[in-house]
Amino acid sequence: MKKIYSLVIVLLFLTTIYSQNNKAIYSVTINNKDEITKSPYNSYYKIAQENSNQFTFQLNFSKDRSEFFIMDNLEIEYHSYRMVRAFSRYQGFTSITKDKTFIEKEIDNETYILEEKAAYNWSLTTETKKIGNYNCYKATTEKTIENKIIVPITAWYCPEIAYQFGPNGYGNLPGLIVELQIDNVIYGLKSITFDDSSIKFKEIDFKKIISKEKYEEIIKEKMKFILDE
Repeated sequence: MKKIYSLVIVLLFLTTIYSQNNKAIYSVTINNKDEITKSPYNSYYKIAQENSNQFTFQLNFSKDRSEFFIMDNLEIEYHSYRMVRAFSRYQGFTSITKDKTFIEKEIDNETYILEEKAAYNWSLTTETKKIGNYNCYKATTEKTIENKIIVPITAWYCPEIAYQFGPNGYGNLPGLIVELQIDNVIYGLKSITFDDSSIKFKEIDFKKIISKEKYEEIIKEKMKFILDE
């Protein structure tokens, strides 16, 4: 009887924990990258590096949903804001459900939503690292971007925080991602708040959803229009 009672208590505890809406705040660091520092874009890159420490990103997450976005900072001038967005590998407002990823993209003040499958191909390792108070494990993967460049990705996740989400649309690991490195960019956890009643997930506007292929067509058309001017 005692065992059954204990099991019920545990199940009630887990149900309460996983029904909560939670919030994690991340900082971003943009490290040097030779290909950029030796390119014509170096001056813009320096602006992004110098201002990145003034930006924070928020991850709202529950048991089966998350959303990630850059937080407004009215004290930062718009040019610096654009440079940080461009060089921090920030994808845009990202919402993830159990099996889908939705990423907001803006072109000429028009918002489009890309729908992708939440697919990851992580290699889990036994390597550990203490980050703040959290015991984290290392996982690696890679991503091929449009120009066929392979970008290495390293995540340090914490099994003690048993939510399968992380910054910038990454997740599906046995714990919250505490630190995420995408090539030369590092997102690091600054703080975490559990059971935040002020969090309301943003509704997805399904009328604006387009495929990645359709989005790339729109980009090509926009570029063609610019070049023809």
